[in-house]
Amino acid sequence: MEAFDYAALDGAGKRQKGTVMASSARDARDILRARALMPVELTPSKAKKAGSDSGVGGARVKHKELTQATRQLAILIDAATPIEAALKVTALQFEKSAMKGTLLAIRAQVMEGLRFSDALRGQPKVFPQLYTAMVASGETSGRLPAVLNRLADDLEASQKIRRKILGATIYPIVLSVVALLVVSILLVLVVPKVVDQFDSFGQELPALTRATIWMSEWMQSYGLYALGFIGLAIYGFRSLLKSEGLRYRWDGFKLKWPILGKVTRNLNAARFARTMAGLIDSGTPALTAMETARHTLKNTVMRSAVTEACAKIREGAAVSTALRKTDVFPPLVTQMVAGGEASGDMGKMFAKSADYLEDEFDASTTVFLSLLEPMIIIFLAAIVLLIIAAIFLPILQLNTLAF
Repeated sequence: MEAFDYAALDGAGKRQKGTVMASSARDARDILRARALMPVELTPSKAKKAGSDSGVGGARVKHKELTQATRQLAILIDAATPIEAALKVTALQFEKSAMKGTLLAIRAQVMEGLRFSDALRGQPKVFPQLYTAMVASGETSGRLPAVLNRLADDLEASQKIRRKILGATIYPIVLSVVALLVVSILLVLVVPKVVDQFDSFGQELPALTRATIWMSEWMQSYGLYALGFIGLAIYGFRSLLKSEGLRYRWDGFKLKWPILGKVTRNLNAARFARTMAGLIDSGTPALTAMETARHTLKNTVMRSAVTEACAKIREGAAVSTALRKTDVFPPLVTQMVAGGEASGDMGKMFAKSADYLEDEFDASTTVFLSLLEPMIIIFLAAIVLLIIAAIFLPILQLNTLAF
């Protein structure tokens, strides 16, 4: 199916514009004639031209655009707007985005009689499995607007966490690269020029100076080889992690790290709890929700633990008990879920635990970044001072002997 922008004349001779989904331009004209419209212009949709390389079926849509589309659909459907009309209005808001063609393709399928959630499943690169599962639950329970609003809230929360993670990783990486670049320039370009002047001193150089000269010579001779080796090592390690067994052991090892292990555990648990809250509030049974939400866990050890918990729930165990016995989820989550089971509002308790874990992650990340910047600056200053000291020590030693 392709999207075509058209201009046509209706029975009264008025000019109409819009977009139609068809397998070819000829089929698009036939569809317009069946609607009592006389096509005068028909061109491939601008959304497709401005979209991603994959086209409508495999369009890559930005996370922000997905959130905006979800929010607008929720508002329109909540106002009793038919789904096909809501999809058209929302699609027109994304004039230069692949989202326009995607939503129009979904609208065409809905107008052909397909359920909204089933039409979304035809765009797996835009709407993930979790998204379509929640929409299907909302259709079944008759709470589609509330579910879409909840999805928009979850997408916004996910984007906020993603930006925080990006800031927590890119910022120290950039600082570290700059620090290494400055030190490398000093060792490779500055130190050799100064060392040439030391040959005329005719005396033994200080230990710090000899160590700096050795490091400079090593960088000149093997620096590029070392850089290539590090790149190959990183590539090889990432390739090895594609193995399920090695990935499982590595993820288990990460959970045991003193500080980062806790952050990894809390971040995965927050994502899982947020997803569970959305699914349960949309009317999904707890077991089905867990089987769907486990796919949001990036850590394979925690994902495997949820699979085992699902098996115990099928045998009659409570959700909180099954999660507690995995020994991978923070006690906060299992305790709040137990409270939710007792009160009959498990979705609310999952949402509260997700809020708490996300706030804790945000606070720990802020502290980490505030401490990391001065630490890297102090480290860089110390290295530069050592190199400067190595250069000036022979000169000071020579002046002392002269007196």
